Amino acid sequence: MAGFLSADWLAELAVGASGLADRPGVAGSVRFVVTGTPLGRVEFLLVVADGRVVDLVPGRAGDADATVTWKYPEAVSWFRGDLDPDVAYMTGRCKVEGDYAAFVFGLRPVFGSRDWSGMLADLAERTDFG
Repeated sequence: MAGFLSADWLAELAVGASGLADRPGVAGSVRFVVTGTPLGRVEFLLVVADGRVVDLVPGRAGDADATVTWKYPEAVSWFRGDLDPDVAYMTGRCKVEGDYAAFVFGLRPVFGSRDWSGMLADLAERTDFG
């Protein structure tokens, strides 16, 4: 079982997200920042092309259309599938900087899809959130 946000977990996320269904024209990049984790501050960049994650870059490298910052408990809830990102944003449980529309609307076909939710649910079953 991979620890949440560890290098192994990020590799598993990359593999799972690369298998999402094609969505022609859906593209963008988002950096996720998670603060207060047992590993310290964790950042990674997801690059989406045609609805699939084509690259996951750990750390601060690379440019992002938007940056989404989560506190650790909220990130756990989102990646477990227990927290809707729209609700999180509207209630101040996450912060979006940069091109808000690119993340919320442009990438919604990916992050709001059943494929994404299913992939996260599968990954959550193999994740140590402790």
